[in-house]
Amino acid sequence: MVRLKNLSKSFGSKSVIEDVSLEIKAGERFILLGPSGCGKTTLLRMLAGFERPDRGGILIAGEDVVSLPVERRPVGFIFQSYALFPHMTVYDNIAVGPRIRKTPESKILRQIEELLEITRLKELRDAYPGRLSGGESQRVAIARALVNRPKILLLDEPLSALDAGLRLGLQEELKEMQEALEITFLFVTHDQEEAMSLATRMGILEGGRLLQVGEPAKLYHHPESPFVAGFLGAINRLSGNIERQEENRSVVRLDAEVKINCETGGKRVAGPLVTCFIRPEKMFFASSNNSDPDFNRINAVIVDKTFFGNQTLYKTKLQGGQICTVPVSHGSGESNKLSWQTGERVAILFSAKDVILFDNTSAPERT
Repeated sequence: MVRLKNLSKSFGSKSVIEDVSLEIKAGERFILLGPSGCGKTTLLRMLAGFERPDRGGILIAGEDVVSLPVERRPVGFIFQSYALFPHMTVYDNIAVGPRIRKTPESKILRQIEELLEITRLKELRDAYPGRLSGGESQRVAIARALVNRPKILLLDEPLSALDAGLRLGLQEELKEMQEALEITFLFVTHDQEEAMSLATRMGILEGGRLLQVGEPAKLYHHPESPFVAGFLGAINRLSGNIERQEENRSVVRLDAEVKINCETGGKRVAGPLVTCFIRPEKMFFASSNNSDPDFNRINAVIVDKTFFGNQTLYKTKLQGGQICTVPVSHGSGESNKLSWQTGERVAILFSAKDVILFDNTSAPERT
């Protein structure tokens, strides 16, 4: 459906997009995720035709659209601001595009009635924007973008202005609308949870470069760079040196007293400084002596705790001074004890399979 070929864009001396190549399949909900200023919106604007790339190609349904003006591109665009006309009803806001294209009013009526049903706006057909909630305004903006049946809908952080409760509800509605209309969505956001809940596939942008593309679970559990590992959620980082290799495992010494096993799936030489990345939810406090060779056991002291309602997050300090956070779900049954106090000594367990090993320059050996 959409193919970007070696796309690059600079503004003056500042490079914003660097040699990005990407394919998005028909019917996907593809999310571009990255921090503010990484180039997400610029990439979207080049697809829409608001910006022209310095180099590279943009193909939609096999057609190179780089030279096509905005109005001739088969795309719809949802801005961060809804940009609704305050003096027009919901119906008339949606009808703007077809009327500009001189579509017969009878056809416009049929198209809009269908969209009002799909976007749950039927009861608000004759309402003005001033009466609408943020979520309702967003659905009108989506209906207006979809009425011309674009091949792909581009959404630039469309939920950023909504509160948390509305965002969750609209995420589900967006998925339902996309599936009902069988249209391709390209969605830009900096919100990791939003991206992982919406995406069928996603791409991580950083500094104008596309670092990794794949299904959300694959990127979360199998990151190919320290940036992707850290950006997609909370993570513990433990630094040490490779002491030795044992079959498919590396033994990493964190300090004079502590060493851990990491499944690497390949040979590593002893000596180099590495960082072991472990998701906090993969760690838990030991309730008894555990001698399972597949699990690492490290001693620590609790230095802080934060209550989050459904869980408590414990900040712990290892013997060598490194810090780990360990979440404990309330009533989870992970341990016989569900509350620890600051200053208490604990043992932390985690599997060798859950350690993602990075050195200073390379991709991980194993996740």
